[in-house]
Amino acid sequence: MTTVDTWDPSQNNNADNNSIDIDVLLRLAKVSFNGQLEQIDQALTSDEINDYRHLMKQHKEEWFKVSADLEQHTIVHLIRFFTLAEAQLSGWEAGSKSPVIWLCRELKKRGAFPDAELIAWIKDNTDNKFLPYGNILDL
Repeated sequence: MTTVDTWDPSQNNNADNNSIDIDVLLRLAKVSFNGQLEQIDQALTSDEINDYRHLMKQHKEEWFKVSADLEQHTIVHLIRFFTLAEAQLSGWEAGSKSPVIWLCRELKKRGAFPDAELIAWIKDNTDNKFLPYGNILDL
């Protein structure tokens, strides 16, 4: 039997916490690397789902800081993870604040974006109209 988690917006609200743990990001990238993106809710524990939800709305400057130290392939795996996590996990909706946007901008700084294949994959796997480029007003 499958259990359904509920989300309390006041619980574990760490959106104001400006730190992004690199070990957590590596854990999430591993979900993509291991081919577990179709069922993220089974690849992560319910505690992880609750504890990592705040990452979806971290400030872009925090994403730029942490992503500068990540390898390119790790960033691509995180882009894939966060694209699908937003669609699959309750409370992970981010809209124009999605980490996918900031991670794509990091790839752009490195000269690795736009990547037509990655852009097509993102657009095929999201309903978030802001992905992958973000809100034009944020530029």
